Amino acid sequence: MKVETGSFTVKTERRLQVLDVTGKVEEWLSTVGGVNGLLVVYVPHTTAAVAVNEAEPRLMEDIVEFIRELTKPGGPWKHNLVDVNAHAHLGNTIIGDSRVIPVVGGRLSLGTWQRILFVEMDGPRERTVNLLYLGE
Repeated sequence: MKVETGSFTVKTERRLQVLDVTGKVEEWLSTVGGVNGLLVVYVPHTTAAVAVNEAEPRLMEDIVEFIRELTKPGGPWKHNLVDVNAHAHLGNTIIGDSRVIPVVGGRLSLGTWQRILFVEMDGPRERTVNLLYLGE
């Protein structure tokens, strides 16, 4: 079994932001030569997340607004007494910090409109996206 690890950085520009990182993931996969297996995409941050969805610009804006409404930045969260980013931790809890994507024939097995999205909820920052390939 082949096991490969890697990472790349993402620089965000806004407090809440959704970025399509599919191209960076595909580029990394091609360099490690994964053929058939599983790819784990993981963000080692408690205030960011990773999702799989369409990268249509208006939908990405809708995702930001949905997170804003759901998590209420600046709301009455107890953690805001320590650091005013409780909304970002809550968003990470809801969306999740990882996704497992099948790799078939050397390509990500994503649906027609599916893309890998990095979700920033406490930016702007420089973030890390970790990758783990298991397969042949």
